[in-house]
Amino acid sequence: MKGEIIVLTGAWIQVLGTVIAAIGETILVKEEHIGFRLVSIGNGFEAVGNSLQAAGGEKASRGSDGERLRITGAWVQAAGNVTNVRAAELQFSGEEVKGLKLDVIGDSVQSIGAELEAYGASLGDARFKKLLTTGNTIQSLGAALEAIGETFILKGEREIGLQITAFGSYAQAAGATIAAVALTKEYSDDDGECEKKKLTE
Repeated sequence: MKGEIIVLTGAWIQVLGTVIAAIGETILVKEEHIGFRLVSIGNGFEAVGNSLQAAGGEKASRGSDGERLRITGAWVQAAGNVTNVRAAELQFSGEEVKGLKLDVIGDSVQSIGAELEAYGASLGDARFKKLLTTGNTIQSLGAALEAIGETFILKGEREIGLQITAFGSYAQAAGATIAAVALTKEYSDDDGECEKKKLTE
């Protein structure tokens, strides 16, 4: 169960990161500069969470295609998160255009990673795979919305862009939470099944 525990720990760290980032995006809608720092911190937590999920997934993997896709997706998401950390720091230091362009890349990479995880989950045989697939899909859509919002800001439509980005960040937080709940239920049920087997042996 060591790999599963690492995955689960990473999933909930990712949830924490998405919530912090969403709060930061909300503050940015109010034009408060400190929001960039919260977005940076949040994405840092997300990067750690995704990396743990990838590393734990590698330990727990039985070598199926679905598992490999989920592991790859988690690493891709982590790369996107690191890019977003750098982007937020650039914007915090006043290099907004450069940071926004990097943000679009980071969020697009995150979206691809989450979609890989969603597809991988859909191929698996987990009891809660529909819930996990749904959570990862919502994360992917949320990251894509953030990239769209940032594109609007780059085009000079700041107000609507900030609103779209904030909405996307909350969608990511919702998706990450759904995925973490699915994994928690899955692994809790696995423990229960193991105990039942022990009792009947």
